[in-house]
Parts: sequence; structure tokens; C-alpha cells
Amino acid sequence: SHNAQLDLAILKELLSEIDYLNLHLFEEYEYDMGIVQQFMKQQFCPIQLSLGRLEPEFHSYQRHRALVMGKNDLSTNLNKYASRNGTLINILLDQPNQLELLNLAQQKWIERGALKIYYIFPKNNNSSFAECLFLNPFPKINEQNGVLTRLSDKKFENIFKNLHRYPLRTYIYRSAYADVKVFINDTTREVIGASGVDVQVTHLLAEKMNFTVKLQLPDEDFYGVRTSDGTFNGAIGRIMRFEIDIVMTGFFIKDYLTSEIGFSSPVYMDELCCYVKKASRIPQSIVPLFAVQGNVLISFIIVGLLSPFIWIMLRYLNLKALINGCSILQLQSLQPKEYYRLMKTHKFQYKRIYIDTWVMWVRVNIVNYPPFFSERIFISSLCLVSVIFWALFESSLATVYIHPLHYKDINTMEELDESNFKIYIKHGAMKDDLFYGHSSQVYRNLDKKLVLIGEAEERLVVVMSRRGNLAGVTRASALELEDIQYFATHQLHKIPECPKNYHIAYVFPIHSPLQNNIDVLLLRFVQAGIIDHWIDNMKYIAKIGTRNFSGYGEMGETWKVLTLKDLQLAFYTIIFGNFLAA
Repeated sequence: SHNAQLDLAILKELLSEIDYLNLHLFEEYEYDMGIVQQFMKQQFCPIQLSLGRLEPEFHSYQRHRALVMGKNDLSTNLNKYASRNGTLINILLDQPNQLELLNLAQQKWIERGALKIYYIFPKNNNSSFAECLFLNPFPKINEQNGVLTRLSDKKFENIFKNLHRYPLRTYIYRSAYADVKVFINDTTREVIGASGVDVQVTHLLAEKMNFTVKLQLPDEDFYGVRTSDGTFNGAIGRIMRFEIDIVMTGFFIKDYLTSEIGFSSPVYMDELCCYVKKASRIPQSIVPLFAVQGNVLISFIIVGLLSPFIWIMLRYLNLKALINGCSILQLQSLQPKEYYRLMKTHKFQYKRIYIDTWVMWVRVNIVNYPPFFSERIFISSLCLVSVIFWALFESSLATVYIHPLHYKDINTMEELDESNFKIYIKHGAMKDDLFYGHSSQVYRNLDKKLVLIGEAEERLVVVMSRRGNLAGVTRASALELEDIQYFATHQLHKIPECPKNYHIAYVFPIHSPLQNNIDVLLLRFVQAGIIDHWIDNMKYIAKIGTRNFSGYGEMGETWKVLTLKDLQLAFYTIIFGNFLAA
């Protein structure tokens, strides 16, 4: 048995993906074994030989190891050195009991997720050939998952193409693209269903890889944060304790202050945005003042002030030309009395022009038609501009009565800083780098105003819809889905300038053997546009659902009958005008 060696093709398959192998011997005589000599002479990967006592801690360059041992030492060495990081090759001096070996391999898979572990031993006591086995934990034989597989029969990577309905511990909790329904009574709490884009992705993965989704009961810590004793709660804590195989609720790809979690390929993007209570609605009694933009009103007033002086200047030049007997001056035929009044009462003419210009500019009503053709061209142009403006004003006036106007909202981080609002945030995983470490003074100020709160019985977004003087932080997608009614009915306002933009991915225990195959499938889903399609559908359904919420009629999307209360400003204007006329 000391001369047993692996088939060269199997040895190549075993070592081809190993960048650096550490071969350790506990005894000197083990160096003369045939399998050890075969490892020393192979050319598939670099090798380092060590002898004697072995350090329990792995260095970064020692993640691939081969250990020579007796079968009685296998359990002890597996407890010390089995991990998900790298490859562990156990070279046994004699044949182990197959059932005991299977139980040991399954134990390391269940406890640690360590799977890339190979067992090399002689085929029999007198054989010169060795065989190499590894655990395939997924097939179910005699009501028990797991079977020892020969490396000559199947490649290690191929076992993940079909998981044989293996129950994969999947953790999904309530988030923007996922919702979990939990049944609770006096004795039990169990997950009875889940919905959302993340859940659809989970089921598609399960279909392609042929595993069973075993949903885990969610807790109230969501993503999870580092606690005062250095441990983690929530999803991160469960991953680190290897209580779950995968988190299928999207995580921001960022630093969570631990190296024990790994991210999948990114599947979509999302932003962290601030939102505040919507600015109050402009009273309908004064809403005509806001029908058009301020610069349009200012332009209207300026033109109204300048036009009389232009007309007066034209009249002055025309009269001067008339006195001098200019032959090219075009003037309509006048009666002698009209001609006399035109020539003698200049000051009265100018006052009348000023009044007539404003009447014409506001009402497009020509009181006195001027005798000079140049003035007629001018007032015709002025009337045309006035018609255009009032058409714009009337259409805008109709619009503002149908679509309610509000006072100016907070639209930038600088305006949020100036408001001195406290900023409430529900998850510590969102808080740590939202504003922290930014070079902007505005962001540093906002970071000081962040307040971490738990999700109380009454949701933060509900509280904010009823009171102002505070701001909240959440994912932009959440504002378009579960909370869309508060924005569609103008109770809350999302600040357009969002401070953070993240890629979103799912989470595994670090070095999970499942990750590579799942990543390949996720990239195919993204490339095919399936996930984006599901997201668009989810947002569309949420938007349609806003019609069922109370207050939808106040959005101004429906027709409206104007009442006397809506037209207060018109009556005030008439009364004020009559008073001035009197």
C-alpha cells in the first residue's frame, strides 16, 4: 500500500486548479511512499514540503494542503484543518471504513460548508493503485443526502449542475424586492410564502440547479450589524455562524466590517435617498398667481411698462415729422377738428397712450385706433404678443386647478442641511457610510444629524406622512413600491439628489462552493434582461395599485368642477378694479 499511486489523469484533475500546494508529512518514513513521490515529481502545480508539527492556522499562501496520515488521525485532522477556503487532500496510509468516511465528510459539510476535501487511499492492501474520493452532498440515497464520489467518475465542479432537490437553507427577509409571509400562533412560527423579484430569482435558480428552497424564519434585524460584543446579528450573523447557505435578499455591495461574507455577481442597482414631508399645497384662492413661472410674469410686467414709452416715442417722432411737413409720413385722412386736437394737446395724448397701452396689453382691446400707420403696426404686434401670453396663462390656469401646486420642496442635500432636520434611518447597514468620510462640508453636517432608529409598530414613512421637521432615508426602489402611495398622493417628497448609489447582490458564506455556479446563472439572468423585466413589472403593478389608496382623488389626475371658492381671486380683482375706477 505504501507504493500505491494515482492514475496520472486523476492526479492532473486533482491538481490542475491549485496554484500552490503545501504537502505535509508527520513522519519521515512517509517521504518514501509512492503517492508522496508522485506528488513531489508531478508538474501540474508548485509544491512545498514540510515535516513534523503542523500549525493549526492557515496562512494566505497555505490554503491548499495535502496531509499524510493514518485513518485513525483523519477525524482529528479534519476538525483542525477542514475549511471552505482552499483544498484539503487527505492521503491515508490504509483503507478507511467507507461509511465512517462518509459520515465524517458529511459532518464537515453540515457544520462548516467545507466540501473541497479529497480522500486518497489504496484500493486494497496489496494494490499499487490508489483512488481519490470526495463528497457529493446532494444525491439522496436511502433517505440520506450525500455519497462519496470517485474523482475518476465525476469532476468536482459538475456536482453543482444538479443538486438533486437538495434543501438549500435560503434566507429571505422583508425588503424592497422581497416580502415574506410568516404564520404565527401560540406554538409555532413558520414561513408560509414569499413574493417579489428576489423570490422569483430564487425560484428560477432552484429550477435551473434543481434544489429545494428551504426558507428560513426571518428575524427583526434585517441585514444585521456589529453589536457591542463584536458579534453580528441579522443576516450577516447567520451567514457567519453558517446557519444558512445563501441570503437571497439583495445586499448593498460595500464593507460590512467582516471578511466572513461573500457577494454574488451584481444583479441590479439601487440608490439610498432621503425623503421629507411634501411642502404644503398652495391655497386655491391665490393659485392663479402661480399659474405661470415667475420669470414669465416679470417679463409681462416689464413689457407692459416699456410699451407705453415706445408708443409715446413713436407719437413724438410722428408729430415732429408732421410739423416739419415730411412727405414720406403715412397718415390717415383726418377731419380739421381731429387734426387740430392731434397737433395741440400733446400731453393729453401721452397720458391717453399710457392708459390705452395697458388696456390693450391686458385685455387686447384697442380703445383708440392711432392715425399713424407706424403706430398701428406697433400695437398690432403688441396685441399678437398679448394674445399668445394670455393663451399661455389660461391654459396654465386650467392646469393648476386640475394638478394642484405646492410650495417649493427640498431638492438638494444643501437645502436639507439648511433645513436643520434630523435624519432618521432604520438600518445600521445603511448608516455607516451614507455621509461619513465625505469631503463635502454639507455631507459632514448631515452625518451629524443622522439618528438610527428601529422599526417601531408604526412605520417611519407613516409617521413622516403626518408630520414635518424630519427626514428619512431608504432605498429609492422602496419609495416606488411599497411606499408609492405616500408619494403619489403628495404626502411625501423624495429629494432628487441621492447621496449613495450601490450595486445589489446576494450573499454567501465566504468561499462558498455554491457561489461559482450561481454567479454564472445570475449573469445569464441579467444579460437576458429577466431581472429588469420583473422589476419593471413590480413597479407597474405598484403604480396601478395606487388607485386603491385613499387620497388618490386628490392627486389631480381626475376632472374637477370649479366652485366660487376656487375663483375667489377673480372676484377680489373685479372688486379692487371697480374701486379704483370709482
